[in-house]
Amino acid sequence: MPSHQYCKSGNAGFSLIEILVGMVMGLISMVIVMQVFASFEGQKRTTTSGSDAQTNGGVSLYTIERDLRMAGYGFAEGIGCTVNTVQNTLINHSTAQSSFVLAPVTITQGAGGLPDRISIMRSNKQGWSVPVRNVTDHTLDTTHFNVSAAVGMAQNDLLIAYETDDTGVLIKTCTLIQVSSANPVINPVAHNTGNWNGNLGIFPSPDYSTNAMLINAGSLAVHYYSLDANSNLVIREYDSATNSGLDLVNDPAQILSPDVVNLQAQYGIDTRTAAAVLAACPVNVSSGQCSIVDTWSDTAPADISRIYAVRIAVVARSGLKEKPDLTTGVCNTTTSASPDNRPRWAFDATNPTGIVIDVSKNPDGTANADWKCYRYKTFETIVPLRNAIWKRR
Repeated sequence: MPSHQYCKSGNAGFSLIEILVGMVMGLISMVIVMQVFASFEGQKRTTTSGSDAQTNGGVSLYTIERDLRMAGYGFAEGIGCTVNTVQNTLINHSTAQSSFVLAPVTITQGAGGLPDRISIMRSNKQGWSVPVRNVTDHTLDTTHFNVSAAVGMAQNDLLIAYETDDTGVLIKTCTLIQVSSANPVINPVAHNTGNWNGNLGIFPSPDYSTNAMLINAGSLAVHYYSLDANSNLVIREYDSATNSGLDLVNDPAQILSPDVVNLQAQYGIDTRTAAAVLAACPVNVSSGQCSIVDTWSDTAPADISRIYAVRIAVVARSGLKEKPDLTTGVCNTTTSASPDNRPRWAFDATNPTGIVIDVSKNPDGTANADWKCYRYKTFETIVPLRNAIWKRR
């Protein structure tokens, strides 16, 4: 007898309509999940790129600040002196010149708000930076200097001769020479051979007297900080042995940080008269060291020794290009419209709202149509030039 099995209605499975409804609900859920995922992924990328910008800007600022704190090391009262040389050099010049200014910091302003270039100079001598005195008149001697002590001098060290009056004011041009004595160096110190010797014309007339001093620079350390066309902070380093490294076209540059779109700097200057400086000092101080910064300027003063600080700002850009507004199709992440959230710096009594930093152009001056699509972080600090502050005047 055949047996027949019958399925109960509860075990009959899903109908086609039920399957279609389930698929629709699943697709809707998937769309919602993907939208939430995309939103949080965008926030994560924004946060990550902001962290990258903070790292790049912080490293850039720290590197320049650390270098600035050593600016002018070993130069003593020679700061601001015009140094005559045998070889033409690019130190603080765009074309090779037969002299340079012994300036701890030189700021080359970018035209129309473009990034500035900062040159920092110091002695590279590791163990001896105190000037020594010339003990006999030099009298246009192309071979020797008689000094009070030759301690710390070594063959091929660079010496800078300078002379001041009793108040510490420079009265003659300076001269760069090179020690040619064999080690150990003893008196008198020879400067009759070498790449930086052999030309009487570099010495002042009259020549250096017994009041003259010699700075043992060892070698000159000159660092140029600037931005390249690809928004990288780069450094060029001068090599005094080969008199090279500062050619902006032919000499290679080392990349320090990417996505740095602007670099701004100003001099901190004491513009008071010498009498006003002395009047501000304690009664028992007559050296004129009670100096302050009362003016910030894009331009260096005629007296370089009045520069006691540098104010710098580094603007880093996030690597993520934000999406434009869905309604207008235009980026509004950063905008000059109200509210104006462009990068600013130099907040003080003169500029209570700060100075706007132009990020609408690339470092090479070409227009950047997408500048509003990025986020920016500004890093600013003031660096005292301690080697300028510690000098006698």
